[in-house]
Amino acid sequence: MLQFDAEILENRRLSTDFFQMELAWDPGAGRPEPGQFMTVRAGEGSAPLLRRPFAFSGFSGSGGSSRAAFIYQLRGPATRLLAGRRAGDSVDVLGPLGHGFPAAADFAAEGSRPLLAAGGVGLGPLLFLAAEIREEQTAPPPLILGFRDADAIPELDFPRGTEICTDDGSAGFHGTPTDWISYCGPLAGPRENRRICACGPGPMLSSLARLVAERLWRGSFSAEAWMACGVGACYGCAIERADGRGFFRVCSDGPVFDSEEIKW
Repeated sequence: MLQFDAEILENRRLSTDFFQMELAWDPGAGRPEPGQFMTVRAGEGSAPLLRRPFAFSGFSGSGGSSRAAFIYQLRGPATRLLAGRRAGDSVDVLGPLGHGFPAAADFAAEGSRPLLAAGGVGLGPLLFLAAEIREEQTAPPPLILGFRDADAIPELDFPRGTEICTDDGSAGFHGTPTDWISYCGPLAGPRENRRICACGPGPMLSSLARLVAERLWRGSFSAEAWMACGVGACYGCAIERADGRGFFRVCSDGPVFDSEEIKW
């Protein structure tokens, strides 16, 4: 983990309200893992006061030529400030933070086949994970992406094996990623050893957690929560444990958890 000023290499609009920012990454910060995140100070002054957390959507290069990317959605003043930044500007970054998804080699070690699912802006860490898995395995993992409608689908080169779902049926499958996995994928029975890696809104993760339990699969889910500090000091991102023994801090205990650990 390192705090540094990162040069913006690219900041481009992907859809109506999705953007992707690429940064020059300081090698002293170390290489991020899929599922980890950074916090960014959106403005140059004291406003907005709090840093904003963004999951890595990709990483490339080595040493002084490393590039890190994150996908963000226009949601308020901070993300509007970020959308106005241009290549050559710099932003104050702290990262990488948190615990990520299992490494690509871990799937082979446990004998499971990965299935990746994302909703909305949650697609970023799953794109990163898909790229890492493709480097280790010949066959790309199934990647199921859900969006509100066709206008929300970002203009990206999705990997082979990607299925698009929309809530209103304006593009791809009419339904959610959970619906697609339940009814349309070649994954109908519980006998196949699967690990679902997912990131998205709480209701999506809740429905996927039920599906994982029903089919006796495994799940690694990245929780979305409001974070104030990003380092586990303030407990502003507490999420209830499934065993009733209090709370986890999403930023430092996660953001990726085994699906059965959380009361989704």
